[in-house]
Amino acid sequence: MPDVWLNGQFTDEIEASVSIRDTGFLHAAGVFTTLRGAGRKLVRIEAHLKRLRESCDALFVPLLPKDEILTEAATEVLKRNALVDARMRITVTRGTTHQDPIHGLHAEPTVLISATPFEPYPAEFYTAGMTVLALDRHKLNPYDPQAGHKTLDYFSRLTALREAARRGAAEALWFNVHNYLQCGCISNVFLVNDGVLMTPPTNEELRDPNVEERTPYPKSNVLPGITRAAVLDAAKAAGINVLLRGLSINDVLGADEVLLTNSIMGVMPVGRVEQHSYDGAPGAITHQLIEAVR
Repeated sequence: MPDVWLNGQFTDEIEASVSIRDTGFLHAAGVFTTLRGAGRKLVRIEAHLKRLRESCDALFVPLLPKDEILTEAATEVLKRNALVDARMRITVTRGTTHQDPIHGLHAEPTVLISATPFEPYPAEFYTAGMTVLALDRHKLNPYDPQAGHKTLDYFSRLTALREAARRGAAEALWFNVHNYLQCGCISNVFLVNDGVLMTPPTNEELRDPNVEERTPYPKSNVLPGITRAAVLDAAKAAGINVLLRGLSINDVLGADEVLLTNSIMGVMPVGRVEQHSYDGAPGAITHQLIEAVR
């Protein structure tokens, strides 16, 4: 069976266990990040750990091991499982808690690093574009403390993915309570129109007065995706005009190109949003960004 790293120890996956009192199990009190292992190396591990630690700090989830320890452990998990290319996950929960009469509530966190063989998306998605669903019955709440963080509370997103699959799609676009585009269930979203690459801003980006002026809502659900950041860097390096702003369903349907990003899919072209198709998908800028990020 595969080996995992759990709370500082390597163990067989089938032997690994957490307490039934773990708050990750009881209350989804935890965060995670998913990253690629490629050619026996960890892809953008520093950026993943930085985001993970920022979410832990924001949501009061203790992450005690240093980044160097986590990087060494993740590299060893790859090695022990003899994986050249892998899908890796680092999960951190608040763990078990007890009341300390002197210091108050004390948490003993759980940290798990696991890896499975990398399974790519179908090749035809990259040549013809993925079909996605536009969610209209469910909305994201940007005022939720979990907004913009990758938490263990994934039930609503998994429900939406199941509905997308039932309707012949592979992803679903989420809008916030103000009816502005935020993300996919497991991806960030970009639009291209007249050669301009557009994407909704994160909470950090909303602190820029120029971005704030273009965004008709005060808080964001957008995850600061690691591949999203790589796309923004690649676009700027290539001289592609980038615009962070609020985007509506009309912007989505009126775009020349739509693309999704995450660490597993990389840059994914969208061929259809339900019955609306994008002629010539993937478009020229999408092609350019696929190659740049690859």
